[in-house]
Amino acid sequence: MPSAPFAQLEARLNRAVAARLANVLVSYQGGEAFGALLNQAGDDPFDGAVNATTRTLAFDTAHTPGLTEGHELVIDGIAYTVSSGVQPDASGWVSLTVYPKGAATCFP
Repeated sequence: MPSAPFAQLEARLNRAVAARLANVLVSYQGGEAFGALLNQAGDDPFDGAVNATTRTLAFDTAHTPGLTEGHELVIDGIAYTVSSGVQPDASGWVSLTVYPKGAATCFP
């Protein structure tokens, strides 16, 4: 008896989401590009005095073994740095925050 009876269905669903809903191509450490979901939400906590954009990237971590905060991902040809912890859900998908490499940031 399998330990996760829905594991195959979850994997199939994850592949379908990546294939049909992905809006960017991502590569990690020069590997093969894979589809991911990038959400760029504007954030205006200071009434227009500061223009900040939060970039959230969601994908299956099977494509990025060993990925941690501070590592680089190439999204549609542009280098980004992972600025949040990498905590996948039970199916292996992760949602993390990224920012363009070299951009000024408040993070250590």
